[in-house]
Amino acid sequence: MATSRSVVQPLPFHHLHTQPPHYQPHSTGPDLTKTTVVGYELLADKLAELPKDDSESPAEGKVVPMYRKFEQLNHRVLLHLQDEISELEEELRYLDECIAQGSPGGDAGHVHPASRRAEARYGGEVHYRRTDLLGRIYLKLGQYNQALSSFSAMIKNLDPANTEDIQAYRTWMEKHAPIEHAEARFLEHKNDLLALSRRRSAINVGGVGLHQSAAIALPLILLLPLMAFAMIPGLLGRLFIIILIGAAVVVVVASTELMSLMTVQDWLKCASM
Repeated sequence: MATSRSVVQPLPFHHLHTQPPHYQPHSTGPDLTKTTVVGYELLADKLAELPKDDSESPAEGKVVPMYRKFEQLNHRVLLHLQDEISELEEELRYLDECIAQGSPGGDAGHVHPASRRAEARYGGEVHYRRTDLLGRIYLKLGQYNQALSSFSAMIKNLDPANTEDIQAYRTWMEKHAPIEHAEARFLEHKNDLLALSRRRSAINVGGVGLHQSAAIALPLILLLPLMAFAMIPGLLGRLFIIILIGAAVVVVVASTELMSLMTVQDWLKCASM
């Protein structure tokens, strides 16, 4: 006796419907003498606000911009694209095998060299199918490579948001309420948030920039000839040291913004002294 099976139908997806806002009609237009910043504009202004001091803590009003990386969704998309490309790869292997076995052989049983141009002009249906398949693979690989590289770069270049910054963000949002609560729930995904912090330039080392370091080192370089003359008595040796140090000074000045401090004539006068 056959048993009856009950098929479970998936529940339809419903979007969350919020109460539509009641906008007041403006008969004469807005007052352009005023600047009213609310909603997402207010939130964006706060995120773009420059800190007054580098040592300003989140408790003092600083809000670090942070966004979800959607790691699970990125993996989901990459897995989907990966399997699609794998399926196309298997289909391409099948067409290659069909063409290889159907190609005419020579007198000694050797297969003639392949020619893309000949296949485009005189090929059969299987050749056209392979060409079309290669085009589809090209497009799908472009999507896959772009998704993979962008996700990898995001994980590499951005740091996870720390608990203190997340709490400061939520405190400011609760105080000012610029957007709906449902649209601010991204802050609840603590392990999925990335912080966009304004990092110091890579040329800064220990709080001193490259240009400042060059300005400090330049006078020391100019003192090297006097120190070298005391150790090198020969004339040729001293000339070599002067040329070497002069070249180093030119490189330092040309590679930084020190060149803009004086005109070329002033730099030549300094070099002749």
